[in-house]
Amino acid sequence: MSCGSLWRSFPGGSWGGGELAQALLRERVAHITLLLVDRDRVREDEEVYDDGELKPQATYRQALTVVGGIFREIESGRIPNSDKLRAVVDQVAELTIKDPATLIGLAMIKDYDNYTFYHSVNVGVLAMALGSALGVRGEELQELGMAGFLHDVGKTRVEKTILNKPGRLSSDEYEEMMLHSENGARIIGEMEGISPRVGQAVLGHHIRFDRTGYPPWARTLPFDRFCDIIAVADCYDAITTLRVYKSPLNPKEAVELLRGLAGWHLDSALVEKFMEMMGRYPVGTLVRLDTNEIAVVWRPDPHGGERPTVKIVMDGAGKMVEPPLVRDLGREAERSEIVAVVDPLLKLLDVSKYLE
Repeated sequence: MSCGSLWRSFPGGSWGGGELAQALLRERVAHITLLLVDRDRVREDEEVYDDGELKPQATYRQALTVVGGIFREIESGRIPNSDKLRAVVDQVAELTIKDPATLIGLAMIKDYDNYTFYHSVNVGVLAMALGSALGVRGEELQELGMAGFLHDVGKTRVEKTILNKPGRLSSDEYEEMMLHSENGARIIGEMEGISPRVGQAVLGHHIRFDRTGYPPWARTLPFDRFCDIIAVADCYDAITTLRVYKSPLNPKEAVELLRGLAGWHLDSALVEKFMEMMGRYPVGTLVRLDTNEIAVVWRPDPHGGERPTVKIVMDGAGKMVEPPLVRDLGREAERSEIVAVVDPLLKLLDVSKYLE
């Protein structure tokens, strides 16, 4: 009799000694080994794996759940256990190496009401994708992802009125906001099982490439490249997200803005690698084809060109296409051309729903 069969025989895991003895005798079990099983973890594994393969969408959602739980625990004054975070980072690292394009697409999913959680996970995903493109592997890639997921954990110490303020922050409010980097590093230092390198990356993710950022006292510290990778991912996700005080940039505009920040705010070499990874039309860009069809870029051109795989969401007459039609522009006999980038707001389209 399998462990699963025994588990199902006694719902809720409440076993009487006599009932267990009878079940073992009936199934002719002579020896048993007792294991402590985290039933929540079992359910999580069942959700994210399909025939032994990780499911990207389920893994992304689990990352949101885990990161959200950590932030809420810290807000309640508790220092959380890092086991679940490490487990989900391992899963994202595996997917990053196998299928980075899918994860980059998922990182375009936004939720205004849960901005901090989504932003944290998206930065972790983008940082790991960039790290993987740079050849980072193994434990280093996992540490990079953990730093991305936790880069804003210090904001749990910032007043909600400041975090959610729709207008410009006062000088005092900005001073408090700037403390989130060092508060985050301090929190991470209290969590067991987290590498000091993660805390160092969190401390320095706003230090800037030219070291003119904050906290000022940390500008001369010997930060490694993790800080600069997190900074690129953080900037990209922030400028492509709708906030109460600004409209989002489309992905193509966003990578062009990153280029303008290269050399002083961001590391030029990392920006160039990020742009190469994202392609000329990054995932999530809404485009018009020469057929007048409207499409969402779903996968970048693997050759770095201008022929990505897209999902056609509106036909040439402006009618919605349901379900969207997937087309690889690089493999078509009669190749369609991208003629323009389209503002999703003008078409009343939520691009993120086509990326799951």
